[in-house]
Amino acid sequence: MRAGSKAGFYLYFVFLYYHLAMTIIVKIALRNLVRQKRRSILLGIAIAFGTMVLILACAFSHGISTVLLERIVKVSCGHVSITFMKNGNVLNKIFHDGDMIRDAIRKEAPEALRYDEVITMVGRAISNTTADNVILVGVDGKMPPDELKEFESNFKIVDGSFSALKDSSSGTPVLISNQKANTLKIKRGDVLKVRLTDINNQWSSARLVVVGIFKPSNPYMSMPIIFNNRDLRLLAGYGPHDIPSIQIEIKDPQKNARKVAERIYHSLKPSIAVIEGNAQCRNICAEAIVLGFKNDMASRSVFSRMLPLAQGDSAAAFGLNGVILSPSLATKYGAGVGDTLNVAWHGKYDTAFTVAKFTVTAVAAATAMVPQNCLFVNEHDFYHWYYMTLPAAPSAAAKAAFPGISSPFYKALAPEYTLMKQCATTQELQNEFRELSRQRVRGVVVSVQSMYETGSIILSMEAALNLISGIAGLILFFIILIGIINTLRMTIRERTREIGTIRAIGMQKSDVLFMFIFETVFLSLFSSLIGTILAFLAMWGLSTIPIDAGESPMGMLLENGRLFFAPTAYGTVGFIFIIVGIAVGTTFLPARRASNLPAANAMRHYE
Repeated sequence: MRAGSKAGFYLYFVFLYYHLAMTIIVKIALRNLVRQKRRSILLGIAIAFGTMVLILACAFSHGISTVLLERIVKVSCGHVSITFMKNGNVLNKIFHDGDMIRDAIRKEAPEALRYDEVITMVGRAISNTTADNVILVGVDGKMPPDELKEFESNFKIVDGSFSALKDSSSGTPVLISNQKANTLKIKRGDVLKVRLTDINNQWSSARLVVVGIFKPSNPYMSMPIIFNNRDLRLLAGYGPHDIPSIQIEIKDPQKNARKVAERIYHSLKPSIAVIEGNAQCRNICAEAIVLGFKNDMASRSVFSRMLPLAQGDSAAAFGLNGVILSPSLATKYGAGVGDTLNVAWHGKYDTAFTVAKFTVTAVAAATAMVPQNCLFVNEHDFYHWYYMTLPAAPSAAAKAAFPGISSPFYKALAPEYTLMKQCATTQELQNEFRELSRQRVRGVVVSVQSMYETGSIILSMEAALNLISGIAGLILFFIILIGIINTLRMTIRERTREIGTIRAIGMQKSDVLFMFIFETVFLSLFSSLIGTILAFLAMWGLSTIPIDAGESPMGMLLENGRLFFAPTAYGTVGFIFIIVGIAVGTTFLPARRASNLPAANAMRHYE
């Protein structure tokens, strides 16, 4: 017989031997479990109970995460949010170039499942008997079925229908929460009057018809009066190209939210705000560029240093109504202080001309190193005209005349908008908005944040609850585990004489070791599976019990007034593997010590 054939024969023989040996050991292990019924049942109950506790705790904490993330953070903040603030007013959320924002989202957020325009206004609602402050919120009246299903899971319609928001024939249709309906003493079909300040800081009012009453999934969502976006845009004064705040829903938000927010943020770096058009003065018409200059002390210092004046004084030149002519433009018109320039330009989205009047308060000296044919206007007046009719992008020739981006003069010019720094927490974000409001920053402030900044308070609550439930589950499990370990040790110790007997008839040390390990594996595996089944039954039972949280904030943790469990496959399977692994680990050392006993000593052992 060849050497290769001999080696193959020996390998086959060894494999067959170990296969038969393992089969016998497995049968002995199963027989021992059945033979020691009482001990196996008690150990199995303990392991099953521990498994059930761990899976319940994990499913409950993950359910809390799901409720907070999907039902509250996503609804109130979005996975990624783009927020606007005009002229330092946190309630005036508008951006006049909505197409640019939408293009940035499409380009920089391929993970986006959808994005929604979120209009939120504060107003005063008046019924026949009482009045109350309200929050007006717009939603898409033409939601696709999957979005509508999700909406109705958060705002369950108990009277009326969501589709009634599309019909505005008898007034502006709205949905209202049952709590707000009780406060205002109204029911479906009743009429409300609402009054608010629109985005143009003008009073606006409307006649509202209650077409539906909803029960929110938690008290946090009971405040809004829900409009069709179309109706609320009209009431709030938004134009066709204006855009309110944006909330973006993305795939795998815990992984992608920050990355998407970063990409959008860097794509929205603003450049100088420019109005390029024709200016007329003293019956002379010529091309002109209108630039704004910032009103803060640092920018005014730069302007006064780099823009020496030939006419006028610095107080008038850099005041709120300051208008400074560049030397080249002053020469073209022969204009000076007190003259008026009529500047006309086409809007980015409008074909008609917009005409603005600027009265010159100062003329720059010929030595001033500034772009040619420019009119410098204080941002206080500049942004009024700039946003009234958003101008088209400046020409290449105009851009070539601007100073470099690193120049102090460039930084003193008014940007298209102010891009607010990304914050780390909700508190920091609120402080930043308050500071910008206090400084009365002109123009529009743009903030791009992920849910980890806008919803950090809610996510911190989620982390705390997850930690508490996880620790409580682990503590209980380890208490149970100590009892299991002691029982296993005592079991092996009591069976020392049995070990001696089976060793005496020829069983090897490794076979004894594997016998105990297989017993433990089968016991812990079967018990864990039973515990898993019990855990799912307990989840089903507990989730059917209605809980009246009333106005308590704890209602935010409930789903439709019930506990919400969200077990995961990796969590459930992982716990089973952990429990089996721990059980085998605790059995290994005493089993190995028992298997190493000489057969004669083991047979003489007495308890």
